[in-house]
Amino acid sequence: MKDLIGQFATQYVTDLEGQLDRGYGQRSIQNPVLFLFIGDKSMEAMQSVCEINERKWQNSQGVLYVHAYNEETWEHPQVCNCRLPKRESERQTMRAVMYERFTEDESLIMDINQLMKQVSIRVAEMGKLFASFQQVNIAVVTRSDDPANVLLPELTLLLKSYLQEMFKNVSADLYVLLQEKSGGDGFGFSSALGVQFLEEVDQYQCNDYRFRADLMVTEDGIKLPVEHTHGPLFSLAYLLSDKTEHGLFLDGGLAENDELISNLVLLNNKEAETTFSESSEGYNKLQFIRSITVDNGKATFASAGLSKVKRPTHAIALTVLVAVFDRYWERLQEGDSLPKTKAREKLGLTVNDLQRMVSSVLPDDDILTEMNGLMTSGVSYSELSSMNLREAELALFDGNSQRFFESHFVHQARKQLDSLTGKQTLAPLIGREIIEDERYGLYAAYQLTSELASGANLIDELRTGIKETQRQLEQAKAELDDIYQQRVDQQELRVGGFFTRDKERVRTFVRHLFAKVYDKKAEILEWELTLQLLVDYEQQAKQLHKRIGENVEQLEGLQKQLRAIAQKSVREAADYLGKNMDEYYESVVTETIRSQEAQRGNGYYLDPRYIGNGSLLFQHGISGLLERLCIFCRTEILTRSPFALSFEAELLARANVAAAYDNRTFLTKEDLFQDLSLVLEERAAVHTEVFHFLQKHRYDEKYWFADINNDFVQYVLRETGGTRTYKQGCIHEAGKSGIEKMNVMGGFGLEDLMYYRNNKKYHSSYMESGYVFHRQGKEELS
Repeated sequence: MKDLIGQFATQYVTDLEGQLDRGYGQRSIQNPVLFLFIGDKSMEAMQSVCEINERKWQNSQGVLYVHAYNEETWEHPQVCNCRLPKRESERQTMRAVMYERFTEDESLIMDINQLMKQVSIRVAEMGKLFASFQQVNIAVVTRSDDPANVLLPELTLLLKSYLQEMFKNVSADLYVLLQEKSGGDGFGFSSALGVQFLEEVDQYQCNDYRFRADLMVTEDGIKLPVEHTHGPLFSLAYLLSDKTEHGLFLDGGLAENDELISNLVLLNNKEAETTFSESSEGYNKLQFIRSITVDNGKATFASAGLSKVKRPTHAIALTVLVAVFDRYWERLQEGDSLPKTKAREKLGLTVNDLQRMVSSVLPDDDILTEMNGLMTSGVSYSELSSMNLREAELALFDGNSQRFFESHFVHQARKQLDSLTGKQTLAPLIGREIIEDERYGLYAAYQLTSELASGANLIDELRTGIKETQRQLEQAKAELDDIYQQRVDQQELRVGGFFTRDKERVRTFVRHLFAKVYDKKAEILEWELTLQLLVDYEQQAKQLHKRIGENVEQLEGLQKQLRAIAQKSVREAADYLGKNMDEYYESVVTETIRSQEAQRGNGYYLDPRYIGNGSLLFQHGISGLLERLCIFCRTEILTRSPFALSFEAELLARANVAAAYDNRTFLTKEDLFQDLSLVLEERAAVHTEVFHFLQKHRYDEKYWFADINNDFVQYVLRETGGTRTYKQGCIHEAGKSGIEKMNVMGGFGLEDLMYYRNNKKYHSSYMESGYVFHRQGKEELS
C-alpha cells in the first residue's frame, strides 16, 4: 500500500510539473557542456546531476558525462567510462602509486586517448541541440579525498586538447566536493588526502601555473605534447562542502550540492539575459572572474548556496488523499442504521421465513402414515391396557418405530436443511441487501453484526429467537413426556364392541399412538431445526462481523498510514511551505466535494463508478479500494480550479486559511513576500565555511531562477533595488512554478578556508609518518 500511495503522489508531481515546464518554461543551455567526474567517490554525484539535468534541461540529451574511475562506474547512454589504474591497497602510497602507474602504462594512456577522441566527436555531433556552437565548457567534478584526483591536470588537459580540435573556445570549471561531516572511519586519512588535493588545486589556479607532458598518443604510438601555459588551469574553481558558511551541516550532506552544480553549470553556459527589469542584472562570467581575482596573483576560489521554494506538490497530493479518505470514511460511518427487526425482515430471518424454510425440508406426512404398516410383536390389547404409551410402544415395536422415524423423517429433514443452509448463507445476503445498498453500506453491516451495537444488533435479535425457540422446544419435549406417561386404557379409542377382534383393537391403538406421539415428535423436530437455523445464522453473523471488522480495521489502519505518510511529506517540505497544509486542503476538499454533490447527488462517490460503498473492499481487500481512491483524487479532485493557483497565491491562501475578517494576525501578501525572502536568503547560505573573511575580499552575486513576471520576484527586485551591495538578477524561466535562489560568492584563498585550516594538522602528521600523497616522478608542475 505504501508503494501505491507513493506512486500516486509521484505521478501527480510528474504530471503537474510536466504541464508547467512543457515547452517554453524549461531550462536550456546555450553551448555544449561536457562533465568530467573523477574518481569512484564522484559516481553518486554523477548519477544525481545527470538525473537533475534530464529533468530540468530541455536539451539535456546533448550533454555527455565522462567518468574516470578505478573500480566502480555507472552504465548510462550518455556516460563514457574511462578506466584508470587500479587503486593500490597500501594507503601510505596509494595516491602517489596511482600517478606513477598512469604515467608508466602506455597502453592505458592510449585507451584513454581513444576515448577522449570519441567523446570530442560525440560532442561535436550534437551541435544542432545548442544555440551556440563556438564554445564548449568542461565541468570537472571530484571529491577532495578521492585518490584519483591526483590525475586531475592530465585528464582535464587531455580532454581539452581533443575538444580544441573541434571548437574555437574550450573552457573548464572545477567543482570540488568537501566532506567535513565524517562518521569516524578513516576521517584522518580522508582529511589528509583532501588537504593535499586542495594544495595542488591552489597551485593549478595560480597565475603562473604551467603544464607540459607528452600525453596525446596516436594509434601508431606517436606522442604529442599537451600543454597549458601561464595561467589558472580552470576559469572558476568552486569549493562545495556539506557545511554552510554559518558552520551548519547540511541536512542532505554532500548530495545537496548536486543541484547546485547543475545550476552553476547552467549559469555559466546559458544565453545572456535580456533585460526585463531595471533591478535585474544579467550574469556575466568574465565579470565575476575579474571581481573575485586578487592583485597578488594568488589563487582564489568561489562557492555557492541554493535555496528553493516550490509548490509542495507531493505533500499537497498526499494531504488531499487523506482529506478525501476522511470524508469517504466519515460518509461510510454515516450510513443509516438498520433496525434489528427490519434487518430480520430484509434478510429473510423472520419467524415466518424460518417456518417456511423448515417446512420446506420436512418430509411429506405420508411417511408418518407409512409407520402404521410396521409389524407389531403380537401383544394383545388387554396386555397393553395396563401400560403407559411409552411402554406400549416398546412392547409393540421394540424400538423399530423410533428407528423408522429417525431414518425416514429426522435424518432426511436434517440432510435437506444442511443442503439449504449451505446455499443460503448470510454473507451474500448482507452483502447484497446492506453493504451494496447506498442507504446503509459497509459500516452499517458492521454495526448490524456487532454484539455491542445498540438499535441495530442482529446477533441480539437472533439470540432472542434462539431463547424463544429453546423455550418452545423444551415445552414440546415436556408435552411429549406427558403424552408418554398416559395409560393406554385412559385413551379415547373407538375399539369396537365385545365381539371386536383383538387385532383390530391393537391396530386402532397403534394409529392413535403414532398420531399422538409422532405428531408431537415432528413438532419437536421443527423446533430443533429452527433452533439449528438460528444458531447457524448467529455463528455466521459473528464470523461475518469478524470479517467486516477486519475491513474496518484496515480502513482505520489505512487512515493512520495515509496521515503518517502525508505528515512526513509536509515535514520534508520547507517549514514555511508546509504551513496550514491540513487545514487548508481539508476545507478545499470539503468544498470541492460539496459542490460536486450539489450536481451529482449526496455521496455520489459511493457509486461503483467512483470509489464505491465498501463492497469492493469486502470482496477484494484494501488495495482495490485504495486504487479507486487514488484514481478518484487524480481525476475528480486534483483537476479542479483550486489546485491550479499560482505558487504565491496558493501559499497566501494557506497562510490565511484560518484568519477571521478582523484578525490582526492576517498575513498580507507583502508580509508573506517579506518572510519568504528572508527564509530563502537564510537557506541560500554558501556551502563553504571561511575564517575571518573580510568584506573587502568577498564578492557576492545573487540570482533568482523564476518567471520574472512572478509577483514575488518583482517584489524582491523592487524592494532591494536601491539598498543592496551585491549584484542581483533573475534567470527568466517563463511559466515556472516556484522560486530558486542561488547565492554565488568568491574571492577567498586557501588559507581562508576552515576545512583547510582544521585539517592541515592531519596532512602534516601523515606526511611526517611516511605517507606519500604528492605526485612523484617526472614533474610537470611549475
